[in-house]
Amino acid sequence: RGNGGKFSWGPTVTRPVTVIVPAYNEKECIANTLHSLAQSTHPIEIIVVDDGSTDGTKEIAESLGLPNVRVIRQENAGKPAALNNGVRSAGHDIVVMMDGDTVFEPDTVRQLVQPFANPEVGAVAGNAKVGNRDTVIGAWQHIEYVMGFNLDRRMYDLLRCMPTIPGAIGAFRRDAVLQVGGMSEDTLAEDTDITIAMHRAGWRVVYQEHAKAWTEAPGSLKQLWSQRYRWSYGTMQALWKHRKSLTDRGPSG
Repeated sequence: RGNGGKFSWGPTVTRPVTVIVPAYNEKECIANTLHSLAQSTHPIEIIVVDDGSTDGTKEIAESLGLPNVRVIRQENAGKPAALNNGVRSAGHDIVVMMDGDTVFEPDTVRQLVQPFANPEVGAVAGNAKVGNRDTVIGAWQHIEYVMGFNLDRRMYDLLRCMPTIPGAIGAFRRDAVLQVGGMSEDTLAEDTDITIAMHRAGWRVVYQEHAKAWTEAPGSLKQLWSQRYRWSYGTMQALWKHRKSLTDRGPSG
């Protein structure tokens, strides 16, 4: 809707939201991640879910003494389980999910949650950007993220068929996540799986280009291969799991 010719989703969303940080052996990055969240211009509660780390991630997170940070420890059970633990423990009706090695800008959360002013919106994809561009592989991936993910997501937003909310930066209505059964462990791509599930439940999924997250792209070809294998295979698993959406009547058809 316009206000003086400027688009808005509705009244400004100012209520506090919960940020969930699943972390498994993130001692190198967790302090940077949490310090970046502490600068947030939007009121947030931060829940770090330590997924059985063996490198002292939990102790580092607790030692920072940052306000509104809660650290939950669980036996190692994987990222979907850590996210579900965070969703269950969240004190607010909007949950932001990110990775333990990702850094937000001060305005990221505020930008990310504004579309929830529209009651049809159930989830929002943010703009994941590559922070480590100083190697050839990093530079390639930076170009790929901008050309592929950023442009693709704009197109999917227009067509209302966003296939994936990036694990590095996404926001959801807590009730909607619980309605579709939480983050699933059925596939290797829980982010694609939950996004398709949201569509099938009738929620609108949109893209917020101005909500930026700086993430570490794989630094070696071996890491890159394993990431892309997981993405490709996980996406195929998610599409197969939700294959009935091709014949669904209603929102996801």
